Amino acid sequence: MAESTPSVTPRVFEHTSRKDWGRSVLVLEIPDKRTFLFEDGAERSFRPDYWHKMEIIEVQANEAVRIDRIARRNQAPAPGSTRKSKAPPKKPDITFGQQVAYFMTLYPVGFEDESYIKSERGVAGAKGREKLKDAAIERAEDLLSQKNLDELTGNRSYEEIHQMIYEFLTSTKSTTQKAEATRFKNLPEDSRETVALALRELLYGERTYPIRFDSFVAALDVEDGATWPLTTLLSALVYPADHLFVKPTFLKKQALILDIDPKYDTTPNSTTYMQFLEAAKKTMELLQEAGQRPRDLWDVHVFICKTLSPKAIKEATGVA
Repeated sequence: MAESTPSVTPRVFEHTSRKDWGRSVLVLEIPDKRTFLFEDGAERSFRPDYWHKMEIIEVQANEAVRIDRIARRNQAPAPGSTRKSKAPPKKPDITFGQQVAYFMTLYPVGFEDESYIKSERGVAGAKGREKLKDAAIERAEDLLSQKNLDELTGNRSYEEIHQMIYEFLTSTKSTTQKAEATRFKNLPEDSRETVALALRELLYGERTYPIRFDSFVAALDVEDGATWPLTTLLSALVYPADHLFVKPTFLKKQALILDIDPKYDTTPNSTTYMQFLEAAKKTMELLQEAGQRPRDLWDVHVFICKTLSPKAIKEATGVA
């Protein structure tokens, strides 16, 4: 029999030797076959002699429901079903070449442009630099280092970690909104240890990054739920060349321009994040091929945001 819908907390499974597939839910069980939907979007079936490879794992109830919902959303309608497949999202009316051309009207020297560095990265000694990207990355290298987090968690200094995260949320320009930071500040006290340990695992754990990301999201017991900026800022500051700060409105557009369907969900999740990351890394490659020199994924983030606002698309394409 198939796993029930999330009126009851779903069981969550993981393949013992293919952690890269992510977690899964059981959607079909018959005498000679079990079929699972995985977080990577794939449906996989196993014969009885492989059933032992699929182990039940413990996750928080809200995370189990999220995994079930994401998996079933990606499931194709059954034969004869009246449910229609969701129409693919519309690609923005701008090409990548037009994005680059528009960016160059803003910053004629590209990412090395003096005005770009002054407004986005920060100039040493300049007023306001402490709010910009390079200063935030420098603080993260120190405060969010494995050594510092291990020391703080070892001393059970969970309140200090909570305050440190809050300061990152409020001190980096053009990232998280004040309301997001306030909701995090008001995180229930009995959740702060869980968040601190989940952050340490997110940044330095040994499990695959998608699993660590989803665990961090599940730990954030904030009012109205965690947001994409809240869940992606810290990794992007610690690993600016490898991880991405997500403002989903813009990243959805960029992914579609590059023919990547991000399977978007308003709730942060690893499936969508990894596709956003794929889009950002592809954007970096295309920028380099176009003669640009982005330093890291923060430069890619700024490029995407500067060129994909409604005003930018209108000005870049001349289409009202």
